[in-house]
Amino acid sequence: MQLSEEAQANMKEIRALENKYHYMAFRMAFTYLVEIGHTNFDDDSVEEGFQQILAEEEAEKASDTWSFLTPDFKREILCCATELANYSVLTLFAYIKKYIDFDI
Repeated sequence: MQLSEEAQANMKEIRALENKYHYMAFRMAFTYLVEIGHTNFDDDSVEEGFQQILAEEEAEKASDTWSFLTPDFKREILCCATELANYSVLTLFAYIKKYIDFDI
């Protein structure tokens, strides 16, 4: 199957995001975006996500506990998901099919 020029350009842009955010944050951002729902992902949900990260960070400090995912890493996931949300669901699935291996 041959991709259109626009689709090829989108694949390159998404690849650049993968390089920018690194493999783990990039994959987790895909998961986050799917969990939230691509159509429901907007500025309000991003702000809610950042507020939740801040609240979790404060709760961890108060209880002297820690999470495997640091607050900075959680913010990185959210930022990557925000950028991925600029692409259509079909483009994202095409990228996943072509470039991402999943072990289940």
